[in-house]
Amino acid sequence: MRIGFLALLVQLLFAQDLIFAQTRPEALPPLDSMGFYEMNRIAGNLFDNAQQLASAAQQLAEAADKNYEMVLIPFEAAKKDSTSSKALLDSLAKEVKETNARYKKALKLSKRVEQAHDLTSAMTDMDSLGVRKNLPKAWKQVSQLYDELYPPLPAIASAKAGEKTENEALAENKTKSEIQKAKPNIKKYDPSADVMLHPPTPPCLIAVSSRDEFSGEISRELAHAELFRYTNPALKTYLQGKAHVICEAALASTGTKATLLLTFKINDPNARKAFGRLEKNSVATLKFMDGTIFELQNAIADDGVFSPDNDASIFHAQYPLNPEALKKIRRNELDKIRILWSKGYDDYDVQQVDLLMRQAECLFK
Repeated sequence: MRIGFLALLVQLLFAQDLIFAQTRPEALPPLDSMGFYEMNRIAGNLFDNAQQLASAAQQLAEAADKNYEMVLIPFEAAKKDSTSSKALLDSLAKEVKETNARYKKALKLSKRVEQAHDLTSAMTDMDSLGVRKNLPKAWKQVSQLYDELYPPLPAIASAKAGEKTENEALAENKTKSEIQKAKPNIKKYDPSADVMLHPPTPPCLIAVSSRDEFSGEISRELAHAELFRYTNPALKTYLQGKAHVICEAALASTGTKATLLLTFKINDPNARKAFGRLEKNSVATLKFMDGTIFELQNAIADDGVFSPDNDASIFHAQYPLNPEALKKIRRNELDKIRILWSKGYDDYDVQQVDLLMRQAECLFK
């Protein structure tokens, strides 16, 4: 592996963050009935609740940010494609707008959680008067945020033998038609219709399509889409929620020959010093879910281009695919990828494991 400042930070990482189960804040008794010890205990519990809510809100904001970036990619590619229909553009634009709205909502929620966290943190150092004054406000903020981050599931009454359910108690003063109207319309959960378990297949987006006037061969290149992102745990605080390495992939073909195109965005002004460059004939090792490993050689050298606008460096690589490797990509999900830089190699877990399978289907259908 690459030896240097990044490796040193990894060695300093000695423990993983713990994930706690979130519980709703306990009911707040009347202030007059509580002594200083009891108020401090509840204030401490609220601080713990706020810390857990802050972690959940951060994860929600990061997921919303990633979703927004992912829907933006096909929309930008479709705008550049002159063959894109108005219906497709309208559909993608609507999805971008809705996803952006969810992202902004997540950011606002995260900001409110941060304010609640600051208040409960400050209460741990307050005297009895300060705790008594701020406890109702802190409890209200934390409770409301809990309900927004963890909305309650619909309650389904189950009566024990000999006991009346709530609906039965209400039914004594209602007619049969009123009872029928009051029944909740609870739709049975169908796993096959859950888009989280079975997300819809994204549309095929061709970024480039041309025909050679002399050979007649058709060249096509799909729109780039995110393959994986990675942040070294030791750099999370420094990057403040930004991903360290983001890799986008696209398959391209000329005739029967195919190429894997990778673009690396590294959010580090010193990326060249830490990673070096992508050498010509440097190796990318692809490991598939069935354990099969293929090695690809980079066809071009790239020193990377630094963008001062976002303090990121961009690197490009082209890996020609032989027929055996292409066949593997079309039929198997990708698990991990190792990239050889001039200053060492890095291993990455692939999140979009079926991306290349989908792109291959689009490219050769």
